[in-house]
Amino acid sequence: MKARLARFARRARDVFPLTRLGVVVVALVSLALWIGVRHVDLVLLGASAIVGVALVLGILTVVIARWRVVVALRRIDGDSALSIECGHPARTGFRLPRLRWLPGARVTWTWIAPHADLRMLEAGAWIDEEVTPRTRRWSDSLTRRIEVGDAFGLCAIAMEHVETRPVRILPSVGGLKQMHVVHTLSGGSDITHPAGSPDGERLDLRQYAPGDPIRFVLWSVFARTRELVIRTPEKALSAARRTLAYLVTGPADEPAAGAARVAVDVGALGGDWAFGADGVDAPATTRDAALEALAKSASAPHERAGSGLGAFLRRASKDGAGRAVVFVPGKPGPWLAGVVHAAKELPVDVAGRAPIEFVVCTDGVDRAKPRAGLAKLALQDRDEREIAVAHGELQQVVAELGKLRAKIVIVDRRGGHVHPAAGV
Repeated sequence: MKARLARFARRARDVFPLTRLGVVVVALVSLALWIGVRHVDLVLLGASAIVGVALVLGILTVVIARWRVVVALRRIDGDSALSIECGHPARTGFRLPRLRWLPGARVTWTWIAPHADLRMLEAGAWIDEEVTPRTRRWSDSLTRRIEVGDAFGLCAIAMEHVETRPVRILPSVGGLKQMHVVHTLSGGSDITHPAGSPDGERLDLRQYAPGDPIRFVLWSVFARTRELVIRTPEKALSAARRTLAYLVTGPADEPAAGAARVAVDVGALGGDWAFGADGVDAPATTRDAALEALAKSASAPHERAGSGLGAFLRRASKDGAGRAVVFVPGKPGPWLAGVVHAAKELPVDVAGRAPIEFVVCTDGVDRAKPRAGLAKLALQDRDEREIAVAHGELQQVVAELGKLRAKIVIVDRRGGHVHPAAGV
């Protein structure tokens, strides 16, 4: 009931043609008109009449302007999908008329869902839209709030326009765009036993070469053919195994999403892989599906972050998997307990190591001491997405994951650096 009342109040406010300033001006004009009539003050009566006419003209202006905007919206074709990247300005193709033929009219709009910073660019008789998203997102529609008003700010009519258009906002790769992440994330060929030799039994044959051990010469072959042939170890061939990659969401997870995108784009996961993320049900096995999963993961609730890792590994590893690569934020949160629990359920080798690698992602590390008092209040208006992870928080994440005896790599998305966790 409260939600319905709130929606009704919002719609009534949007169609009401006066702004707050306009309501105040109407009240003052009414008071001046009452005083002018009572005291027969021609100055007040004249001023009230002029302001009243201006208000009426302003209302007519916004009504006509709204009609023109509605006509323009009906001609917009939003069938094509929109794919943009965080932090990079992009034109969406959406435009509205400038209404230069209507004196005093102005048109402005913003993105409501998904949210993005918007800039309006004048292009002749039209106003083009340029947006800069800050967080990744996936949406089947795009909602804008369009406001038509007069030049004095006294009259305005607003409306919401829903464009049925798939919107995919991908995470920014930052400085990792030029990084060879493939060398960091790719694994070598596996062997049967960690303590065994990479060579097989001496079953292959080849011609003798100077320096070869004489004890491996096949003298029976030499007696028949008069050629020196020796036994050589067969090559240790391992079947190609699947790589499982997973994105864990949580506080400050945009760097992790950006690093996962780099791994998918440059082919760092190998030829056979599956990608999953919090908030996504089915594993992705193609690039487009993986990028869609990255965008959809932004809507996953943080309190359940990491809880889907175990189910993903069990479901995606039915065909056999050589390793798992998990991208995690550098800031601790509820996700940490879920990831540790899922990793403990994996089988380990004779050295007690689980077949899993953690990629801890940040946008830099803040090694300064925690601020308090007025200094902390002064920094509250800073964008949290641009604040580096505190050094103590990163140490906590590495310490908890280090108990699993798994390989840990630190990725600085903003600086484009990749280094082991030993130096944290």
